[in-house]
Amino acid sequence: MMINLKELTALLPLLILVAGVVIVILSISYNRNHFLVTVLSTFALFATFFSLYFLISIVPIDITVLFHVNKYSILYISIILISSLSTCIFSYSWLLNYPFNKEEFYLLLLLSTLGSICLTISNHMSSIFISIELMSLPIFGLLAYSNYVNYALEAAFKYLILSAISSAFLLLGISWIYAISGNLSISSINYVLSFISNDEKIVVLFGIVMVLISFLFKLSLVPFHLWTSDIYQGTPSSILSFFSVSGKVALFSVLLNIFACNSIMNNKILYLILLLISIFSILFGSLMAIFQNNIKRFFGYSSISQLGYLLIIFLVLKNNYLFSLETVIIYLFNYLFINISYFGVIQLFSHSSNDVDLIDSYRGMFWSKPILSGIMTIALLSLAGIPITLGFIGKFYILSIIIKNNLWLIGFSFLFGTILGFYGYFRLIINLYLKPLDPLLNNKNISNICIDVPSEICIVFSGVILLILGIFPNPLIYLIKLAE
Repeated sequence: MMINLKELTALLPLLILVAGVVIVILSISYNRNHFLVTVLSTFALFATFFSLYFLISIVPIDITVLFHVNKYSILYISIILISSLSTCIFSYSWLLNYPFNKEEFYLLLLLSTLGSICLTISNHMSSIFISIELMSLPIFGLLAYSNYVNYALEAAFKYLILSAISSAFLLLGISWIYAISGNLSISSINYVLSFISNDEKIVVLFGIVMVLISFLFKLSLVPFHLWTSDIYQGTPSSILSFFSVSGKVALFSVLLNIFACNSIMNNKILYLILLLISIFSILFGSLMAIFQNNIKRFFGYSSISQLGYLLIIFLVLKNNYLFSLETVIIYLFNYLFINISYFGVIQLFSHSSNDVDLIDSYRGMFWSKPILSGIMTIALLSLAGIPITLGFIGKFYILSIIIKNNLWLIGFSFLFGTILGFYGYFRLIINLYLKPLDPLLNNKNISNICIDVPSEICIVFSGVILLILGIFPNPLIYLIKLAE
């Protein structure tokens, strides 16, 4: 199968990232140098990010039957690459204290990023499955990288088992769909559902439900959420800023492509399933977050409710497709910068191989680290959807969708979940400004401040972006409009 110059140009980000992986492997093989591998990995991610510019003039384009790239794909890939870059920056200072081999960390990060990008542009069930595995397998290594830390191996083992179960559901669903359609492309599903008999539709819909279950496992939505808080607790904060964003963005983009088919979204059973999952995810995630004393478990449950809000998009996708995509992009950009700010602050505050997890440990952080406290406050306000933050714009878009489409049951859960969220987020914010229980805890000596400068710049930049785009969202909205 021949690939022309345009298709080769569309593959440029993937080719650059593959070249970066090869160079990192050769560098590790020749001479282990933590700083050099960090620079090479960061440069590869920057080059991949800037190569997206060359895709703007040639998309939308199909690359064989496996991939389809459009302007929305460019935005999704941008989110993934920014998340990977921030993880590279955060991880350098964390790995300086790591007692074992440091360089393989960046190799695993690049491979997982490559899988996430491939998944974002996948247009075929075979490429979706391979991309998910390429994205997930390196994450096992990343989660277990700090294996000497409490709960790290438990987190990696749980993710390994549940990811295997998820992959089994995905393969089962694909096989049922293929049994009727005889084709594995996403577009064929809509075509087949329009012409087959009712008995055959049941088989295809069963396959779609199996695929959906697999994706819900990965997205940690209720009732497939039980692993989430444990994995967040056992994973270092520098890795969580990547783990919590890249995979979910890629999976969500594929789900949007699958459920863009009218024949799928017209099915009342699927609609009811998504409705119930969205309601329970919003309520359960917000409620459980209130009772957490661990700051990473708190965010794990909060992420369930945040994705529950985003799942509302699927209920109205067939009515206003472009507006729904605009909402998704705004919400995901907000989620990206929140993750960078939140976990970046935890990593800088801890400044060791072991994260400071207890919420009480952050009590009075403002009096010793006012900048970090301010950034954490902005991130939590944006999670809550308070005005002048980007989170408010995202919540406003979703609320407008609920009102416009008369989704009053979802509207009630949205309101109740938001109120619960306010309590949880403001509990953390107030904790930052109270008098510290142990004044020595928030005044740890830092051996080399220069090492933390890139991380501090990244965190401050993310916090400022949340504020600027919350006050002046037009640049982001204009960027999304260009993709239509």
